[in-house]
Amino acid sequence: MAEKTPVDSGAAEPNGATPVEPAPVEPAPVEPAPVEVVTSDAETQAAVAEPVDVDAVEPAAVNTTAPVEPVNTTAPTETTAPAVVYVSAPQPPRAKGARGIGALVALLGAGIFAIAYSALVAVLGLVVPGFGIAGAVRFTGTPTFWIPVIVFALAYLLLIVIVNRAGWWAHVLGGFIVAIIVWIGFIGAAIIVAGAFGAPAPVVGAVVLEQLTNPLGWAAAIAAREVPIWVGGIVSRRGRSARAKNAEARAAYESDLAAHRATVGG
Repeated sequence: MAEKTPVDSGAAEPNGATPVEPAPVEPAPVEPAPVEVVTSDAETQAAVAEPVDVDAVEPAAVNTTAPVEPVNTTAPTETTAPAVVYVSAPQPPRAKGARGIGALVALLGAGIFAIAYSALVAVLGLVVPGFGIAGAVRFTGTPTFWIPVIVFALAYLLLIVIVNRAGWWAHVLGGFIVAIIVWIGFIGAAIIVAGAFGAPAPVVGAVVLEQLTNPLGWAAAIAAREVPIWVGGIVSRRGRSARAKNAEARAAYESDLAAHRATVGG
């Protein structure tokens, strides 16, 4: 088998020949094919959430020459009118009286007067000859008896209205006036019963003269005189209490009025 001898490449070149370097061959540019990148929503959100370097962003140009409208920093304030407060002055107290209870006492007194008058008539039936108890009982059913009772109730009620808060002495003295009015009422009742009302003056005069001495008329006057003394103390006690309450109310009113004037004046 023949032995191979390595061949030197330089020896193969002919003598005197200069080696020629091959010219470089520029590779042709190859455009990369477009690659479609598919990203998920998570990657998109991550990319959006990446911080941005604010130093690398060029600030937008600001027009500093534009006129700036002045801003009114003082807010308008609403002016409210001053409130007017009306302070009412204290009212004077109403005076209390004894007329209310006096009316009840007048009715009570009329009943007492009827009982007292009946008792006096019964006494006259015992002492006056020809009158008797039977005549006394008949008399209590006639207008001559009941008209003085009605007159007493009206007369005493009028007296209570007049004296009002006066003391007991006013009922004692006023009893005389009530007695006179009741006696006149008895004579008027006798004129009506006798049928002389509207009759000629001589007839009326005769009836009046007859009744001037009638003990039944004087009994009515005596009962009318005494009853106001008996029941007048009730009215006078009420009047005394009313006077005390009126004095207290008046003092409180004067105090409140002085305080009101000081407040208004101050």
